Amino acid sequence: MGRRSVCDPFNAAAIVERIATGETTAADAYRCYAASAGRPCARATFAGALSRTRASAGLPFAVKRGRNFTRGVSGHEIRERAGAAPVLVIGPDAALRVRGGALDVEHGSGKDRVHVRIDVDEPKPAAILFDAHGEFLTGEAIRWCARYAIPLILPNGPGRAILFYESALEADGAGEGVNGKHAARILDVGPSLVRAQALADPVPVARAIVSAKLKASAESVPAIDKRPWSLRLDEARSVAEIVTIEARIAAAYWRAFRDLGLRERKGGDLPRSWLRFANRQKGAQFLGSKHASHPINAMLNYAYVVEAGRLARALTAAGFALPIGFLHRDKHGRNSLVWDAIEPLRPLIDARVFKFIAQREFVRSDFPQAGRNAHRIDRAIIAELLRVSLLPWERHEDAARWMERTIADAVKQHLRD
Repeated sequence: MGRRSVCDPFNAAAIVERIATGETTAADAYRCYAASAGRPCARATFAGALSRTRASAGLPFAVKRGRNFTRGVSGHEIRERAGAAPVLVIGPDAALRVRGGALDVEHGSGKDRVHVRIDVDEPKPAAILFDAHGEFLTGEAIRWCARYAIPLILPNGPGRAILFYESALEADGAGEGVNGKHAARILDVGPSLVRAQALADPVPVARAIVSAKLKASAESVPAIDKRPWSLRLDEARSVAEIVTIEARIAAAYWRAFRDLGLRERKGGDLPRSWLRFANRQKGAQFLGSKHASHPINAMLNYAYVVEAGRLARALTAAGFALPIGFLHRDKHGRNSLVWDAIEPLRPLIDARVFKFIAQREFVRSDFPQAGRNAHRIDRAIIAELLRVSLLPWERHEDAARWMERTIADAVKQHLRD
């Protein structure tokens, strides 16, 4: 009597036929199978079965193995875009462990429980974003994510999130999760960059950050006249003055979006206040604040937090000390430099978020109630939003290089003076 299989079966012949006709790919077929199977087989077993079926049927296609597969991940949970690493969004009661050298992730409850396994030789997510509470993380899982430079982003109440991040760097300097060149930059350039951060006058750096943001804002909102604001920035002699000017520029910028809002699907039952975006309020105000309850603010904030995690990777790879900021003052527990560097990118992120909003119709269930005065964004909406809004990774690398040049110029000016 043959040995009984412990894995859920799949129809290899039907999958091979769909691949041959171009209806799907081997990678997508495996993702769909692994997401629905209670006990999915290994991707190598799956690929081998398809190859044997293809050979016996004489169909002209090859099953590619390796990096095209992500085990146990369904399409709405992890999305990839050209030029951007995926973001893994996980739901309630999540558990992160390391088993057999791979990161093992479970989330959800009952029959909706989802299992995700990320092995050492598979593509890594740009970040892991927890969409609810009840998390369980082992120390080994945190160290595994740190080894591969995967930020962990956890909710921490209205308007707040906790970011766990450490750059990937092996003791021998070879580095995993970042390439050898980046690892070498951490060793060789890092100390000098940290000294430069400490030496640089914060005023010219803060001025350059706001000037770059002003330029990006004016490109997005042509009604903003750069000239008067640029003159005011040139005249500013303190970071406090620059912060005030930045706030006034932001007020002018957000006025251009005040007539936008959510489009309601037929029978969507949206509150009337959600149909118009009256003003931009900072923080995840939608998530429990009694002062505001607009989902557009929440979607913007989700995009900012995820991009901040990705930007932290680029800045750390360049060798920066993330807590040392210029426009944002140093604050215990905050990576102020990340929030400095993201300022010029905000208009780009905003444009992508508003594009997503314009292309979609919403219903009240997209923002389920989580308490008396609190709502949250549905996981499916978050996954769609991140798929559309994520910036290409090159943008973050450019931002890190721009920050390096800006700080170096400020140090040179300081030494000349």
